[in-house]
This record gives sequence, structure tokens and C-alpha cells, in this order.
Amino acid sequence: MDKKSFIKRIFLVFFPGNSIRIYAKDDVLKAKIKTFKGKEIELISPKYNFKIGDEVILESIFEGAYYQANFQIKDIVNFGNNEILLLLNLTSAFKIKNKRINERHYIAIPVLIEDKFKGLLWDLNENFLGIVLLNEYLNEIKQNHSIKLSIINFNIIFHGTIVKIRQEFFNLSKFIYEIKILQDPTGLFGHYLKHISGKNFFENKKNLEVQPDEQ
Repeated sequence: MDKKSFIKRIFLVFFPGNSIRIYAKDDVLKAKIKTFKGKEIELISPKYNFKIGDEVILESIFEGAYYQANFQIKDIVNFGNNEILLLLNLTSAFKIKNKRINERHYIAIPVLIEDKFKGLLWDLNENFLGIVLLNEYLNEIKQNHSIKLSIINFNIIFHGTIVKIRQEFFNLSKFIYEIKILQDPTGLFGHYLKHISGKNFFENKKNLEVQPDEQ
């Protein structure tokens, strides 16, 4: 992963509102990220016997990978009856352990779902797309359903199946979409993906024609 992609990934992992684990001594606490700027992070944590100067490990799970780094507590502020606000400084490099065999690439392209719902093609690998959409559409987007996705600007159509749905940030959800057929008449989308990732995506699904009863 190049430096630019790595920095982008870290800021997605530590996006405000995301959950994070704090490893303190022999305990593990679940906290929420309030802010993340450069090497500083603010967390809303359950009350615990933290002290300024303590070294802790923070761990976040994002898109199938574990992100972990050492931080030092810089300040502690009471935050309600049962919570505290922690200000921490990064003191080590990030360690990443990926559970996936095939790494996903992040692109963020608008898509149309079933010709009526707006979504965002957030990431992809050779066989799957990650599509982000508003929660209000979930009643009509079901797991195991076959649906059509369109990228209007590229004149691209995907045919495939939703294999997983999960909530992401606030009022957004994400579904994982298994690609069965890709219609890419000009080949422009494939060239674009090769340019940004250096890989030939969807080679075995490219430009396949859909029969009339599959439309």
C-alpha cells in the first residue's frame, strides 16, 4: 500500500464516532472516537483508573483488518457520570493485520441501485463491491437479493447479489455485493481501475452480455 492510500485508510479507521478498543494493563475497554488530528486522538471512555502518562494500546477493526498503535495519555477530563474524555498522543507506528486474502481498494464513485436509489461505490476487489447507502433504503435492499448497479458516468452496469449488510457510520449502511456480470462496453472503467490500482479487475466478468430474461 502506498503512503497516500495508507494515510487515507488511517483517517477512515479513526473517523469520529467509530468504536475503538483500549488495552490498559490487563483490561480491555470499548471507547468512542471524538476527534483525530495528526498524532492526537480524543476518546470518550468508560471511567477507569487511568493516569496521565500511562501508555495504552488502541485497536480498531475496519474493513476486515486490525489497526493497532501505542498511545500515551496526555490529559483526562470528566465527561458525565460514567465516562471520561481522554486526550492521547501517538507514540509508535501503526501495525496492521489484514484478515482478508484480497485487499480492497478505495475509490468512492456514485452509483445507482436498481435505477432509483443513490449509493456510493466505496471499495472493491476482484469479486466484490462495497456499496454505502442511506439506512432509509434498507427496507428495499435485502440480503441474498439479486440487484443491478449502474455507474452512469462510465456507462457501466453490474449484475450480482447482496451477500452481507451492515451498519457503518450514523445513518449509513453498507452492503457487500458479489459481482456476477459486468457490462463495460467501452472498457473505460477497467482502464480507470488499472490506473489507480495497477491491477486488471473483473477480467473474467468483463463485457459479458446479459440475456433478455436477466435484465
